[in-house]
Amino acid sequence: MNDSVTKIWDLSLKDIKQSIPEHTYQAWFKSLEPVSFDNGVFKINVPNTFHFEWLETNYKDMIVNVLKKQVKGNIKLQFLIKKIENDDINDQDRDENNSSNKSNSNVRQEDNFFSMGNKYVDHNKSTQLNNRYTFDNFVEGPNNQFSKVASRAVAESPGNTAFNPLLIYGGTGLGKTHLLQAIGNMVINDDPNKIVIYVSSEKFMVDFIAAIRNNKMNKFGDMYRKADILLVDDIQFFGSKESTQEQFFHTFNELYQKGKQIVITADRTPKELNGIEERLVSRFLSGLMVDIQPPDYESRIAILQKKANMDDLLIPEEILDFIAKNITSNVRELEGTMTKIFAYSSLTHTDITLALAKKVTGDILSVKKNNVVSFEAILKTVTEYYNLSENEIIGKSRVKEIAFARQIVMYLSRKLSGSSLKTIGMKLGGRDHTTVIHGYNMIEKKIKKEKKFKKDISTIKNQIDFELY
Repeated sequence: MNDSVTKIWDLSLKDIKQSIPEHTYQAWFKSLEPVSFDNGVFKINVPNTFHFEWLETNYKDMIVNVLKKQVKGNIKLQFLIKKIENDDINDQDRDENNSSNKSNSNVRQEDNFFSMGNKYVDHNKSTQLNNRYTFDNFVEGPNNQFSKVASRAVAESPGNTAFNPLLIYGGTGLGKTHLLQAIGNMVINDDPNKIVIYVSSEKFMVDFIAAIRNNKMNKFGDMYRKADILLVDDIQFFGSKESTQEQFFHTFNELYQKGKQIVITADRTPKELNGIEERLVSRFLSGLMVDIQPPDYESRIAILQKKANMDDLLIPEEILDFIAKNITSNVRELEGTMTKIFAYSSLTHTDITLALAKKVTGDILSVKKNNVVSFEAILKTVTEYYNLSENEIIGKSRVKEIAFARQIVMYLSRKLSGSSLKTIGMKLGGRDHTTVIHGYNMIEKKIKKEKKFKKDISTIKNQIDFELY
């Protein structure tokens, strides 16, 4: 890189700095490095793919305009991702690389008939594994510690532990996919020759249907059954898909018999999966089940700080505190809220303040208000409605009135709080999840049979909303 390129860039940065907030400059421009300026193309190094995508979408035109002022003519801008040697953003270069590498790809062209894409993972090529999903980037807390430990053990020795299959379950947006892909990324990094297949349950089904349509069932079976480790996301969507379950059942059996590792995720325990055949449920239960719960406040702060550091975002501590206190049950929503606040600030060239955060998140918090209720709020409202104490509900009393109110707490907690059966049982004096299932079913049947009781439940729900908001 010559001095003239550095000078052009330094002068351009001065113009940019004057037109945007300081935190925006620090986050998106300070880490950029000029590379070269040849034949009208100005090349700049960016730290990562996220950084590239953000600049390309939001600031490319501005950068081109300030560069034009310095070179007095037309100019093209090209971003290069500094930390990923094999991911050149130049489309022409990428096309040439793809052409030259086709014969070396471990996904044979003729095996793409059902649009699987590169399910055979090669970490030096485009894959369906996101390289941001690693164990190092996964924030560990009391809510997910065991899940992370088990997942890492599987990644370190796939197929050689008692954790086969490994089933990770929990609510939406809590990190199941992160752990699933972290396993795949670690296996590939440790042994690039391992065949790792990561697929959503929906994609498995679509591929299966395409294979039937194209009379390619043998190739479909061969593709999945060559895996050293099979990672399947959101297995609950197999519910009532009998033919898909049949095919997965045989794939599961063959891999298991060969000592290959299987890891799956679901939004609930196997016994709660509606429409899943008993023989599959039995196999899921034969390995290890681990759950992920919503993070506590300290974990939510740690997650936000980790996300900010990874993406070079400068977010004031009071904003992190605001987000962590208001988004409590979904990690994906937690991170998305922070990104939304930062994006709004950057695009409107305004400072990040608490007032701005409240304005930007108004719609998010409104939805949250209507859908997420804490166990504590439910317990408090039910005890007051039936004139009981919280200790009576949580305690061991089998008095009919108390047991009945306890079942209502179980029902409403499952419906409104998004907590797992295990968590609800634990908060109700350490009761087993089967007890919670029974209580839930009893109340649900009573609601369907008795209009007056249905009205009582509606009244309790309204009271919960009134108390909270």
